[in-house]
Amino acid sequence: MPDERINELEIRMTHLEDFINQLNRIVLENGKVIDSLRTEQTSLKQQLNDLSEQMPGPGTERPPHY
Repeated sequence: MPDERINELEIRMTHLEDFINQLNRIVLENGKVIDSLRTEQTSLKQQLNDLSEQMPGPGTERPPHY
């Protein structure tokens, strides 16, 4: 009886270890994706700032009727 219980606990522990390892891999992959998206967002933000500096704004250009 105690051996069966120990075997059952060992089986459950093995399944839990596998599950934890799978979750860990998923978390690591998601971290890489998040880092990549942050880098891309920073790049796009810089590109947008650069383009907005090149475009004439309403305060820098006189209207055509002047």
